[in-house]
Amino acid sequence: MLNLRIIPLKRIFKFIFFILLILFLNSFIWERYYVRFPVYEIESTKIPKSFDGYKIAVVSDLHYGFLNPEFWIRYVIESTNHQNPDLIVGLGDYVKKRNFDEELLSVWKLLPLLKAKDKEVFVNGNHDHWANHLLSLRLLEESQKSIRNQTIEIKRGDEKIILGGLGDFWEDHIPIDQIFQHSDPKQFRIAIAHNPESADSTHRESIDLFITGHTHGGQVRIPFLQLSPVLPVQNKNYDLGIQHSILNEMVFISAGIGWSILPIRFNCPSEVPILILRHKKG
Repeated sequence: MLNLRIIPLKRIFKFIFFILLILFLNSFIWERYYVRFPVYEIESTKIPKSFDGYKIAVVSDLHYGFLNPEFWIRYVIESTNHQNPDLIVGLGDYVKKRNFDEELLSVWKLLPLLKAKDKEVFVNGNHDHWANHLLSLRLLEESQKSIRNQTIEIKRGDEKIILGGLGDFWEDHIPIDQIFQHSDPKQFRIAIAHNPESADSTHRESIDLFITGHTHGGQVRIPFLQLSPVLPVQNKNYDLGIQHSILNEMVFISAGIGWSILPIRFNCPSEVPILILRHKKG
């Protein structure tokens, strides 16, 4: 005869509670506060040989404020500096709250602690403008690390790459052609932007790489399918990692550090991506 054992209901509830506890600890604590530094290699024939191995750290969506306090931001900054990058790019959304000057003033005392071998450059995001549009722009410019609405050259001997900074796509849109019109299209040109949909805006100047954030990677990604149900962009291809724009230009999207709507991350840990430039033979 079959010996069937009925599992006590109490044991089932304990098992369910244990699973929920694991999910809570993972989503609210582990994936949010244990920062990863994933490495992506960017290949192009336009990347000069002297820039092969050039390391760019991408700091995005810190959302300083509720649940992302000062000591945590300092930890992210120190951990990023330990990666010893050649260049650090700050992509905006440094604060969380709307209509709130105090967070902007506080976080801009911390951002200068980021240190790269060559340079640190910054643009603003939509949350910075929502906190205080004029103050966020003033603090950006006073930092003397702003790349908004300008291009700069990074040189290695006689070779160079071009960096250009865009305004936020929602709150401070600046046409790409206006920014890059005086740069050489034969050089490898990188656009620093908060929102990846800047890459889909109309432009004639060719961009070799957009470095963006804003989406948080969706915060929640369905396992195996690697899909994000909620993305704050119209182009749903712009979730995470290396994608391509409607003009077939390379767009990199960081999952960043912070959160929106709910303070959770699932299958989408907080990150400061490291981009490695690679010279590709023609």
